[in-house]
Amino acid sequence: MRVVRFIVRNWPLKIGAVMLAAILYGAMVVLQNTGAWPGSVAIELTNQPADGYLINAKSIPAVDGIRYFAPPDVPVSQSSFRATADLSGVKPSESDSPPIRVTLKADDSRIQIIDYKPQQIFVRLDPLIHKQVGVKVFETNLPSGLQPGTPVLGVATVEVSGAATYVRRVAYAQAAVRIDASGLDVDEEVDLVARDATDLKVDNVTFNPTTVHVQIQVGSQLRTETVPIKPFVTGTPAAGYSITSLDVKPSIASVQGQADVLALLKGMANTKAVSISGATHDVTVNVGLDLPNGVTSDTASVSITIHLASPTASRSVSVGVVPAGARSDRIYTLSTPSVIVTLSGASAALNAFDTSTLVGTVSVSSLDVGTHPVNITVVVPAGINVVTISPAQITVTVASAPTPPPPASPVPS
Repeated sequence: MRVVRFIVRNWPLKIGAVMLAAILYGAMVVLQNTGAWPGSVAIELTNQPADGYLINAKSIPAVDGIRYFAPPDVPVSQSSFRATADLSGVKPSESDSPPIRVTLKADDSRIQIIDYKPQQIFVRLDPLIHKQVGVKVFETNLPSGLQPGTPVLGVATVEVSGAATYVRRVAYAQAAVRIDASGLDVDEEVDLVARDATDLKVDNVTFNPTTVHVQIQVGSQLRTETVPIKPFVTGTPAAGYSITSLDVKPSIASVQGQADVLALLKGMANTKAVSISGATHDVTVNVGLDLPNGVTSDTASVSITIHLASPTASRSVSVGVVPAGARSDRIYTLSTPSVIVTLSGASAALNAFDTSTLVGTVSVSSLDVGTHPVNITVVVPAGINVVTISPAQITVTVASAPTPPPPASPVPS
């Protein structure tokens, strides 16, 4: 009952106050400049992730259909509005296009925005990727009568980076080279252009490096020849060793250049230097060709094996003879204390062998008392052979060791 009494108490005054407020609000609305902005405002995209590329930037619409309230004395123009869309929450994806809220604000607080469109947009943020692609040279404006040689590139592949949608299309990097009618050789840095598998240009990608160095021999006397490959061997092997043969794979190379420059080869292509200094065994290396300036070849590497050997030599030395397996109760007498042993083998091995360590042995473990002919044995290291032992057999005389006398009896005192 108290609530009802409160509501109805002084009700004429309360109704009058409500009516006055309505009249004042209507007057305010009438006094304001109610209108629709006929132009459009570009949407400013903010907080775009660094790892994403806006794939549909050209299809983002502008804000139009702007309706607002403003006092008559407040000027309204395109600069009065700012439209933004915050991309901070968008995750880069090759398939998703999430909706993003569009916010329209006025630069003057007296301008009240009633409506605008669109109030949301769909964006596509592509992830940024990179890959390696090959470089292809295209000669343009090739004059009649000129024959360009095989292009020599500073790098054969480059890295292409950008939005996944564009990078996946790139098949190769094109280096377009203009051949001058004067026939001058090409030696320059060339800009790279991304091309897809159908040779169409791909935009919105970048290369690292952005250019490639291209060298092309150009001339009417450009020739191709097939010449044998000659290994260039330097140094000498270890003492006693020499080269016996060389294996070269491939054995020939196709070379290209002007006729006068090819003449410098004198019918063969030398390799870069291969050193065998101090070598004691076969040497196998992969080397490139050492060609004069202006000569190119499709042979990038040559496998060379240099076979080394030491000539066979012989040597005779005096070797002492000792019994092997002697018994303590026997006395052994050898017919000669030494023999002459003739050795053979690689001269390098013989030179390195210390013959003072050689010993001739005669096995006496099974000999009884008497005189016996016994063969001499000499053991040598691997790589060295015993040719002859002179004499090969000696006489060993075996005698019993004397029996010691019995101890003397003590003298009686």
